[in-house]
Amino acid sequence: MNGLVIYKGKYGAAKQYALWIGEELKMPVVSADRLQLREWPKYDYIIIGSSVYIGKLEIRKWVKKNLAILTTTKIFLFQVAASPADQKEKRESYNKASLPQELLQKSESFYLPGKMKIKDLSFWDRFMLKMGAKLTKDPVEKKRMLTDFNAVKKENIEPLIESVRKFEEINEPEIALL
Repeated sequence: MNGLVIYKGKYGAAKQYALWIGEELKMPVVSADRLQLREWPKYDYIIIGSSVYIGKLEIRKWVKKNLAILTTTKIFLFQVAASPADQKEKRESYNKASLPQELLQKSESFYLPGKMKIKDLSFWDRFMLKMGAKLTKDPVEKKRMLTDFNAVKKENIEPLIESVRKFEEINEPEIALL
């Protein structure tokens, strides 16, 4: 079976996960900004990865533009955010705010932890982060918002890899013995 990893991110975590996934599953990895539509017919499934920016997936516009094609194949979706993966309801709300329901219904979603280094953020992103922290009443959450972290680790992709391999195993055509 042939798969493709497509990603769109802002500060590198989505790209890193996409590269690890491609390496592990031995499949091509491409930025959504560089994908040529003529490449679609040869893929049995697609892994889509996106970072979250201000509560929405970075890849949302690309998905809407290509929805007709995406709804014809199996989709695995991974989302990279600063919100902890155990805040599943919050993480799901990012998907619901960004992606059409018909795509979400046929996708398997995985929530991967991201990273943040405040000094690497753009001026605007630092400003927005500080304003958001200022509006946060919970002092623990406020401190978490303003603290650098890096939770991007290769082992975080293991559940997604397992799910893709099960899909491949179930859908691999059997070879008839003559």
